[in-house]
Parts: sequence; C-alpha cells; structure tokens
Amino acid sequence: MFHSNEHYFYEWETIREELMGLSRTKDIKKVELMRKGIELIVSILDELVEATPLNYKERISFIESNMERHVSLVQLDELFKETKKKIARLRAQNRNG
Repeated sequence: MFHSNEHYFYEWETIREELMGLSRTKDIKKVELMRKGIELIVSILDELVEATPLNYKERISFIESNMERHVSLVQLDELFKETKKKIARLRAQNRNG
C-alpha cells in the first residue's frame, strides 16, 4: 500500500530539480512542470487519503492560481515533504500496531 507511492516521490524530485533551475525565469515550461507536480500529489493523496496534509485543498488552490510564482514551487514542495512524513508515520504505526 505505502510502497506503491514511492515512484511518485522519485518523479517529483526530478521535476523539482528542473523547476529549481527554471524558478527565476519566465520559461513557460515551469507551468507544465508545476501541473505535473500537482497531478502527482493529487494521485498520491487519492490513493492514500489519510496522508493528506493540513489545509491541502486551500494550498493546492493557491498553487494552481500562482503556478508561475516561486512561492508556489516552495508550497508544492512542502506538500510533498509533509505527505512523505505522514506516509512514513502511517507505515510505522501499521508496523507497531
């Protein structure tokens, strides 16, 4: 259950690295990559709702409305980090429980 999501995180790391390189440019590819990142986090959380970070819907809405801004990249990266931590915590609870 938890391991099936790991490939999404690896894919996000690749996208994140590319976005970091483009973050201060006006390259239109940023928006495409941000969309891919949003699709990835949504896919993870569709499969594992209990790992949803706080204020997820509001944060995704903000990101979608501001995809060309660096602050949205930071916010999307934080969603990935928080989700990964929650999945690890759930995995540990299932092992111990």
